[in-house]
Amino acid sequence: MVKETLTISLDLRFAHLPGGGRVYVQKLAPALVATHPQIHWRLYHNRFCPHQQQIIQLLRNSLAQHNQSDNLQLRPVGSKCLSLKQHLEFLHFHDDANLYHYLHFDLPLGMRGVPLVVTIHDLYPLTVPNYCSTAKRAYFSRMARSSARRAAAIIAISQHTKNDIVRLLDVPPEKISVVPQSHSPEYRPIDDQEFLKQVRQKYQLPKKFIFYTGNHKRHKNLTRFIQAYARLAPAQQKEFPLILTGQIDAEARELLILAEKLQVSNSVKFIGWADQADLPGLYNLCSLAVLPSSYEGFGLLPLEAMACGKPVACSNATAIPEVVGPVARLFDPDSIEQITAALQKSLKNDVDNPQLKQSALAQAAKFSVQKTADETFQIYRKVINQA
Repeated sequence: MVKETLTISLDLRFAHLPGGGRVYVQKLAPALVATHPQIHWRLYHNRFCPHQQQIIQLLRNSLAQHNQSDNLQLRPVGSKCLSLKQHLEFLHFHDDANLYHYLHFDLPLGMRGVPLVVTIHDLYPLTVPNYCSTAKRAYFSRMARSSARRAAAIIAISQHTKNDIVRLLDVPPEKISVVPQSHSPEYRPIDDQEFLKQVRQKYQLPKKFIFYTGNHKRHKNLTRFIQAYARLAPAQQKEFPLILTGQIDAEARELLILAEKLQVSNSVKFIGWADQADLPGLYNLCSLAVLPSSYEGFGLLPLEAMACGKPVACSNATAIPEVVGPVARLFDPDSIEQITAALQKSLKNDVDNPQLKQSALAQAAKFSVQKTADETFQIYRKVINQA
């Protein structure tokens, strides 16, 4: 049985990257520490990453409430995750903890002397065509295989990711546990009209809108999404403009050019990066949330939207159906016609539908940060007991 005097090492460095991985680290680490304050927690981190420092402060506060402030040990790392430098830096590390949990697939090659647990969120570079160069693809493949081989246990955030790991990395299924990540508690129906008003004014949002949040990489399938949106009746486009967040990068500019060619530029608006604190408000204000991706390791957008009681239309590909269950309107991401049909049906039948709102909330309630933390710690127990 695991005793509460153990030392567990957590690597927070994946939190410097935007997206679902950052949310995973931001929520899992505080939940683990709050539930097990008697354990000595050793944190690998980059000194100058504000997101990692925010997590560390949360953990300090949590342990202080339990009078266990001494149970936090910091281990600064100069290199970032997903870097070649980290493998050289970790050649000098010897961790005497009972377990080291790395929260991404590129487990540092030099880490030794400790049982290893690795979380694999997805295998984009190996599954999405043209996601990266051939050289990077070979590197990712080699790193993922090495991590899977060296780890005592692998956590996959969806059954689809587990299937990919088994198929592409030749890993025995019994070595992999599926522990879905979750949305943050901040994602919920919001009654604070003043907050919602501020968010609407800040981003100059219309009264009604279709919402997408995330990056603009090819596998997000935004080209087909905009093409499908352009097929809506002009009256629907006018009533429900399309609002997208994310960096105004080369991909976004290409999408804006596409919207202009399709004569829907007046109804398609990129609002840039949205502050994380504003995202619950954006979901609450939207009429419909859409995730058109051809590949996702999980599907955080529809989960966050459902947690806010909002209707969702999304791709039927990869891990997304695992998250949305029977609540969302699904479509083939390769079919512009199906995407348009799903949008039309959602706008006609799902917007402001109280029954659908309750179904969405019930589906989102199947996921929780505490459940993710508890199931993760059960894996820690198993690995430590077998060490």
